[in-house]
Amino acid sequence: LVAKDVLKLADDDRAQAPVLSGGFINADITDVATSLTLSPAGIGNAQYPAAGYAALGGKEIVSFTRAGDVLTIVRAQLGTTAQSFKAQDRVQLILRYAAQDPADIIYDLLVTYAGVDPAYITLADWKAETAAYLGRVYTANVCEPTGVNKLVSELIEQACLMLWWDDRAQKIR
Repeated sequence: LVAKDVLKLADDDRAQAPVLSGGFINADITDVATSLTLSPAGIGNAQYPAAGYAALGGKEIVSFTRAGDVLTIVRAQLGTTAQSFKAQDRVQLILRYAAQDPADIIYDLLVTYAGVDPAYITLADWKAETAAYLGRVYTANVCEPTGVNKLVSELIEQACLMLWWDDRAQKIR
């Protein structure tokens, strides 16, 4: 008999954020190009939002608006430098948190990316504690798929928080 708590779902080998994007650049682009086409055909509508941020080839961050598989891009965002890219370089969506309560960030990571049932989390209690004892918001840009456990652990360390499974209440505290 092996007993595991619900936080096991967040282990790095089980859950990553953001999810690996399936789109690639269709053709070479220069460092001044303002648009690109995703491949394979139809991936834009299937996996990419109408607007957002993406990392090209793991090197440059762009903001974009999308129509079908075509992205109109604004180059060199979030402190990166415009570069040229080859066909088949990956276009990875970026997970962004801007000035958010750490309770909201951890909740999103656990529920959205680790598949934890929201019934196990009392977000209002978490937010009451961070408001009373922390009083800070956090900003992060996650550009490559990273283990949820690692992301949560880093935030817990930065904010001096604690997270545990309460067997009796069947809640993540």
